[in-house]
Amino acid sequence: MDNLILVGGGEFKEECISMDTYLLERLDKPNPRVAIIPTAAAYQQPQKAAENGVRYFNSLGAEADSIMILSREDAQDGKYPMKLSEIDLIYFTGGNPQYLLTSLKQTVFMEAIISSIAKGVFLVGSSAGAMILGSKMRYGNWMTGLGLISNTAIMPHHEKSTPESILSESHSELATGTRIIGIDSATGVFLNSGEVIILGAGKAVFYSENEYQIIRSNS
Repeated sequence: MDNLILVGGGEFKEECISMDTYLLERLDKPNPRVAIIPTAAAYQQPQKAAENGVRYFNSLGAEADSIMILSREDAQDGKYPMKLSEIDLIYFTGGNPQYLLTSLKQTVFMEAIISSIAKGVFLVGSSAGAMILGSKMRYGNWMTGLGLISNTAIMPHHEKSTPESILSESHSELATGTRIIGIDSATGVFLNSGEVIILGAGKAVFYSENEYQIIRSNS
Protein backbone atom coordinates (compact mmCIF):
# COMPACT_ATOMS: atom_id res chain seq x y z
CA MET A 1 0.00 0.00 0.00
CA ASP A 2 1.22 3.52 -0.83
CA ASN A 3 1.21 6.67 1.30
CA LEU A 4 2.70 4.94 4.35
CA ILE A 5 5.51 6.30 6.50
CA LEU A 6 7.16 4.02 9.07
CA VAL A 7 9.00 5.85 11.85
CA GLY A 8 11.38 4.11 14.24
CA GLY A 9 10.22 6.05 17.31
CA GLY A 10 11.24 9.25 19.06
CA GLU A 11 8.44 11.19 17.40
CA PHE A 12 7.72 14.91 17.75
CA LYS A 13 11.32 15.86 18.55
CA GLU A 14 13.78 18.25 16.95
CA GLU A 15 15.55 15.38 15.19
CA CYS A 16 12.32 14.64 13.29
CA ILE A 17 11.74 18.13 11.91
CA SER A 18 13.44 17.62 8.54
CA MET A 19 11.54 14.35 8.00
CA ASP A 20 8.14 15.71 8.92
CA THR A 21 8.64 18.98 7.06
CA TYR A 22 9.38 16.91 3.96
CA LEU A 23 6.15 14.94 4.41
CA LEU A 24 4.08 18.09 4.85
CA GLU A 25 5.66 19.56 1.71
CA ARG A 26 4.87 16.37 -0.23
CA LEU A 27 1.20 16.85 0.61
CA ASP A 28 1.44 20.11 -1.37
CA LYS A 29 -1.25 21.93 0.61
CA PRO A 30 -0.97 25.36 2.24
CA ASN A 31 -2.02 24.21 5.73
CA PRO A 32 -2.07 20.41 5.84
CA ARG A 33 -4.51 18.98 8.36
CA VAL A 34 -2.99 16.41 10.71
CA ALA A 35 -4.78 14.00 13.06
CA ILE A 36 -2.81 12.59 16.01
CA ILE A 37 -4.07 9.16 17.13
CA PRO A 38 -2.64 8.23 20.60
CA THR A 39 -4.30 4.81 20.92
CA ALA A 40 -1.04 2.98 21.62
CA ALA A 41 -0.45 5.30 24.59
CA ALA A 42 -3.91 4.70 26.09
CA TYR A 43 -2.35 3.63 29.39
CA GLN A 44 0.69 5.91 29.10
CA GLN A 45 -0.63 9.49 29.29
CA PRO A 46 -2.46 9.58 25.95
CA GLN A 47 -3.50 13.20 26.40
CA LYS A 48 0.13 14.22 26.76
CA ALA A 49 1.10 12.18 23.68
CA ALA A 50 -1.67 13.84 21.69
CA GLU A 51 -0.81 17.33 22.91
CA ASN A 52 2.87 16.82 22.06
CA GLY A 53 1.94 15.83 18.52
CA VAL A 54 -0.53 18.66 18.02
CA ARG A 55 1.90 21.27 19.31
CA TYR A 56 4.74 19.87 17.21
CA PHE A 57 2.85 19.77 13.91
CA ASN A 58 1.30 23.19 14.49
CA SER A 59 4.84 24.54 14.91
CA LEU A 60 5.64 23.14 11.44
CA GLY A 61 2.75 25.04 9.84
CA ALA A 62 0.11 22.30 9.86
CA GLU A 63 -3.36 22.44 11.37
CA ALA A 64 -3.21 19.59 13.87
CA ASP A 65 -5.73 18.07 16.24
CA SER A 66 -6.12 14.78 18.07
CA ILE A 67 -8.68 12.01 17.68
CA MET A 68 -8.83 10.26 21.05
CA ILE A 69 -9.37 6.64 20.06
CA LEU A 70 -8.40 4.94 23.32
CA SER A 71 -10.21 1.60 23.07
CA ARG A 72 -11.72 -0.86 20.63
CA GLU A 73 -15.13 0.52 21.58
CA ASP A 74 -14.00 3.96 20.44
CA ALA A 75 -12.69 2.49 17.17
CA GLN A 76 -16.11 0.94 16.52
CA ASP A 77 -17.97 4.18 17.30
CA GLY A 78 -19.39 5.58 14.07
CA LYS A 79 -18.78 9.20 15.07
CA TYR A 80 -15.00 8.97 14.75
CA PRO A 81 -14.57 8.08 11.05
CA MET A 82 -16.27 11.37 10.16
CA LYS A 83 -13.41 13.22 11.82
CA LEU A 84 -11.08 11.90 9.10
CA SER A 85 -13.04 13.43 6.22
CA GLU A 86 -10.82 16.49 5.80
CA ILE A 87 -7.54 15.12 7.17
CA ASP A 88 -4.36 15.04 5.04
CA LEU A 89 -2.04 13.13 7.39
CA ILE A 90 -2.89 10.61 10.11
CA TYR A 91 -0.29 9.90 12.80
CA PHE A 92 -0.22 6.84 15.09
CA THR A 93 1.95 7.57 18.14
CA GLY A 94 4.12 5.05 19.93
CA GLY A 95 3.11 2.99 22.96
CA ASN A 96 1.92 -0.59 23.30
CA PRO A 97 1.76 -2.29 19.88
CA GLN A 98 -0.37 -5.23 21.00
CA TYR A 99 -2.96 -2.93 22.53
CA LEU A 100 -2.96 -0.76 19.41
CA LEU A 101 -3.40 -3.78 17.16
CA THR A 102 -6.28 -5.29 19.13
CA SER A 103 -7.95 -1.88 19.42
CA LEU A 104 -7.90 -1.10 15.68
CA LYS A 105 -7.93 -4.40 13.80
CA GLN A 106 -11.14 -4.94 11.80
CA THR A 107 -12.87 -1.82 13.14
CA VAL A 108 -14.88 0.86 11.36
CA PHE A 109 -12.23 3.43 12.25
CA MET A 110 -9.41 1.41 10.69
CA GLU A 111 -11.51 0.80 7.60
CA ALA A 112 -12.01 4.56 7.33
CA ILE A 113 -8.26 5.08 7.59
CA ILE A 114 -7.61 2.55 4.82
CA SER A 115 -10.17 4.33 2.63
CA SER A 116 -8.46 7.66 3.35
CA ILE A 117 -5.05 6.27 2.38
CA ALA A 118 -6.50 5.12 -0.94
CA LYS A 119 -7.55 8.75 -1.56
CA GLY A 120 -4.04 10.09 -0.98
CA VAL A 121 -3.96 10.67 2.78
CA PHE A 122 -0.61 9.88 4.41
CA LEU A 123 -0.53 7.44 7.32
CA VAL A 124 2.47 7.77 9.62
CA GLY A 125 3.11 5.14 12.29
CA SER A 126 5.82 5.65 14.88
CA SER A 127 7.29 2.76 16.89
CA ALA A 128 4.19 0.74 17.92
CA GLY A 129 2.29 2.64 15.24
CA ALA A 130 4.70 1.35 12.60
CA MET A 131 4.87 -2.20 13.96
CA ILE A 132 1.18 -2.95 13.47
CA LEU A 133 1.19 -1.97 9.78
CA GLY A 134 3.13 -5.01 8.60
CA SER A 135 1.73 -8.46 7.93
CA LYS A 136 3.73 -9.78 10.89
CA MET A 137 4.71 -8.22 14.21
CA ARG A 138 7.14 -9.38 16.87
CA TYR A 139 6.12 -8.37 20.37
CA GLY A 140 7.41 -11.14 22.58
CA ASN A 141 6.11 -13.69 20.08
CA TRP A 142 5.37 -13.34 16.39
CA MET A 143 1.77 -12.37 15.61
CA THR A 144 -0.30 -11.24 12.64
CA GLY A 145 -0.37 -7.49 11.98
CA LEU A 146 -2.80 -5.35 10.00
CA GLY A 147 -1.15 -6.35 6.73
CA LEU A 148 -1.08 -2.94 5.08
CA ILE A 149 2.45 -3.89 4.02
CA SER A 150 2.49 -7.47 2.79
CA ASN A 151 5.14 -10.03 3.79
CA THR A 152 6.80 -7.49 6.07
CA ALA A 153 7.59 -6.95 9.75
CA ILE A 154 8.77 -3.63 11.17
CA MET A 155 11.26 -3.32 14.03
CA PRO A 156 11.55 0.20 15.51
CA HIS A 157 14.29 1.72 17.70
CA HIS A 158 16.70 -0.29 15.59
CA GLU A 159 19.77 1.68 16.66
CA LYS A 160 19.67 -0.53 19.76
CA SER A 161 20.17 -3.70 17.68
CA THR A 162 22.93 -5.17 15.54
CA PRO A 163 22.03 -6.45 12.06
CA GLU A 164 23.90 -9.70 12.63
CA SER A 165 21.88 -10.52 15.74
CA ILE A 166 18.56 -9.73 14.06
CA LEU A 167 19.50 -11.87 11.06
CA SER A 168 20.28 -14.76 13.40
CA GLU A 169 17.33 -14.35 15.79
CA SER A 170 14.78 -13.93 13.00
CA HIS A 171 16.12 -16.52 10.56
CA SER A 172 13.12 -18.85 10.88
CA GLU A 173 10.70 -16.00 10.13
CA LEU A 174 12.84 -14.64 7.29
CA ALA A 175 12.95 -18.14 5.80
CA THR A 176 9.17 -18.04 5.33
CA GLY A 177 9.56 -15.07 2.98
CA THR A 178 8.86 -12.32 5.48
CA ARG A 179 10.95 -9.19 4.95
CA ILE A 180 12.03 -7.28 8.05
CA ILE A 181 12.62 -3.53 8.10
CA GLY A 182 14.58 -2.23 11.08
CA ILE A 183 14.28 1.54 11.55
CA ASP A 184 16.27 3.84 13.84
CA SER A 185 14.54 6.37 16.08
CA ALA A 186 13.79 9.74 14.44
CA THR A 187 14.03 8.00 11.06
CA GLY A 188 11.30 7.20 8.57
CA VAL A 189 10.75 4.85 5.66
CA PHE A 190 8.39 6.49 3.15
CA LEU A 191 6.57 4.03 0.88
CA ASN A 192 4.89 5.80 -2.01
CA SER A 193 4.15 4.86 -5.63
CA GLY A 194 6.77 2.15 -5.67
CA GLU A 195 9.54 4.32 -4.23
CA VAL A 196 11.21 3.84 -0.87
CA ILE A 197 12.73 6.97 0.67
CA ILE A 198 14.67 7.03 3.94
CA LEU A 199 14.09 10.22 5.92
CA GLY A 200 15.33 11.72 9.16
CA ALA A 201 18.30 11.26 11.42
CA GLY A 202 19.35 7.64 11.04
CA LYS A 203 19.22 4.51 8.93
CA ALA A 204 16.95 1.64 7.94
CA VAL A 205 18.04 -1.97 7.62
CA PHE A 206 16.26 -4.27 5.16
CA TYR A 207 16.55 -7.98 5.94
CA SER A 208 15.93 -10.97 3.71
CA GLU A 209 16.66 -14.62 4.48
CA ASN A 210 20.45 -14.57 4.28
CA GLU A 211 21.46 -10.93 4.03
CA TYR A 212 20.71 -7.37 5.01
CA GLN A 213 21.10 -3.95 3.41
CA ILE A 214 21.67 -0.72 5.33
CA ILE A 215 20.28 2.47 3.79
CA ARG A 216 20.95 5.83 5.39
CA SER A 217 18.85 8.94 5.15
CA ASN A 218 19.74 11.72 2.76
CA SER A 219 17.61 14.30 4.57
